[in-house]
Parts: sequence; structure tokens; C-alpha cells
Amino acid sequence: MPMVTDPAQAPRGVLFAVDNHGNEIEDCYTHTTPAGGWSWLHITPKNTEAHDWILHGSGIPITEARALVTDLPRPRCTQTEHGLLFVGRGVNLDTTSVPEDMKSICVWLEPNRIITVVRRRFRVAERVAELFTAGEPPRSPSEVLVQLFARMTELLSPVIRELGEQVDDIRDSVIDENAPTADISDLSPLRLRAVGLHRYLAPLYEAAITLSDTPQLTESKAVRAEVQVTRDQLGRIVEELAAIDQRAAVTRDEIISQRTDQLNQRVYTLTVLAGVCLPLSVLTGMLGMNVGGIPLANSTIGFLVTTLSMLTLSGLTLGVLRLIKWI
Repeated sequence: MPMVTDPAQAPRGVLFAVDNHGNEIEDCYTHTTPAGGWSWLHITPKNTEAHDWILHGSGIPITEARALVTDLPRPRCTQTEHGLLFVGRGVNLDTTSVPEDMKSICVWLEPNRIITVVRRRFRVAERVAELFTAGEPPRSPSEVLVQLFARMTELLSPVIRELGEQVDDIRDSVIDENAPTADISDLSPLRLRAVGLHRYLAPLYEAAITLSDTPQLTESKAVRAEVQVTRDQLGRIVEELAAIDQRAAVTRDEIISQRTDQLNQRVYTLTVLAGVCLPLSVLTGMLGMNVGGIPLANSTIGFLVTTLSMLTLSGLTLGVLRLIKWI
């Protein structure tokens, strides 16, 4: 089956267009689906012709058509009398990007047609399309949507698991007294990743709940079961993201607490040293005054007597500090 992977290189904005047998549709913009069949059009609105066809030539209601071509669509699922609009987000697995830069896919579903709209390469759609050549094609447009949704969710699990493990590693290093204190700068990027993923996955889960209750998808028991399984899996992912953020917040508080304790201990040590040295400073200051009558100024044992006096004074100071339970 001919397939274009780069939306910027898609002729007339068509990445691929196939019927229910996996045969290529020559001109998807004028194609009429025969009775009993269905078609899948995978296009990009970055092309002017495709953009105009979605808005004016596809037969899709204008409100939903505008949602298909919007730049930054928010995940949602809307059932209308004309069809189903589903907007999803999938992790970005491009080597030059980060997973939380999630790619969007907009889907318009009708009984005999499914239209998927992307602005960037969407590998999940390509994997589902390969099922046609593998001899296990989707049996309906609804099954195409369910396959897309399920595979997008499957790709999320390892990303969330890796993120959780990184946060847990920092948490364990904080708990371990023999390990050096973790740096907050190592934790902040992980929290930002969790926030970035949660931004899209929370509304995507709400869309999944609506999708699982859609009559158009729940007529088949197999499709209904797969949608519910995927919905529950996505729900656990959203809960895990919230738990990751909470663990990261607790770890951050513990790091701050440990650093505060370290700072307090150092300040305390310096305060005790200052308390011990203060009487000595007074004594040495008095002995260093440039006036007559300084004791032992001309004595050969003056230094020894002064040193012993300072040691005795230090001992008395330490005794007083211990008596008042400062040390």
C-alpha cells in the first residue's frame, strides 16, 4: 500500500487513502464509497488543497471540520448526528524531540468512512495501516479508531514508567543517609515532564470515557471491550502521573529539609565556636592595648601564663555552654 510518512512531502496533502480491502484510492477527494464498503483517508491540513477540502468539500459539518484543521487541538470526543469527532494525543518518539511534546491526531468517524488528520508524522497511524498488508486489516472504521487509541496508549506506558523510575531513584538517594544529597535541579525537569504529559492526558482520559459510551463503537462487543480496556489503562497512567508529581513534591520537600538541617547545623557549629572565641578575643584585645601597666609585659613566663589562662577560659566557656545545654 503506497504511504507517505512526511506530511510536508504528501502530494495534495494525502499521506495514504485506502478502502476496506487495503486498495489504494486514486483520488480520495472525489472518491465515493461503494455500498457495503468503507474507506480510510489519512491527510494533512498543512496542504492547502487538503485544508480546503476538509472545510468545504468533505461533507463534514463546519464546526467539526474547523476542529480537524486547528493548529493546537485539545483532546476531546464529541458525538454528533453526522458522525464522531475524536482528538487524541500521542507521545513524540522522534529522536530530535521529547515525549511530552505530544503529537495530535484528529479523527472524523462515519459508518462508512474514517478521516484522520495530522500535522506531523504519526507513526501509530502507519502501524495500523500496515495491518492491511499483514493480512489482519481492521474490519470497520470504528475498529481503526480503536486500534489508533489502543496503540497510542500502549506507547505511553514505558514513557511514564521511565519517568516514575527516575523520580524514585532521586527519592531513594534522598532517603539513603550514605548517599550525597540530591540536587533539586535534577528533580525539576522531571516534574516539568510530568506536568507536560498530564496537561494532555487528563483531557484525553475524559475523551476516552466519552468514547467508551459512544453507541457507534459499542455495537460490537469486541470493540467495546477493547475501548474499555484502553480507557482503564489510560486512567491508570493519569493516576500514575499524579502520583509521580506527588512523589516528586515530597522528594523536593525532603531535599529542602535536609539542606535546611545542614545549614542549621553549620550555623550552630559556628555559633558555638564564636561563643568560645569571644572571651578569648576580649582577653587578647586587652593584653594588646598600647598602654602602660599590662600584666606580665616584661616577664619571661608571660606568654606561658597567658596561654594557660586562655585554655582555662576556653574550658570554663565550654563548661558553661554545656551547663546551659547549648552543646
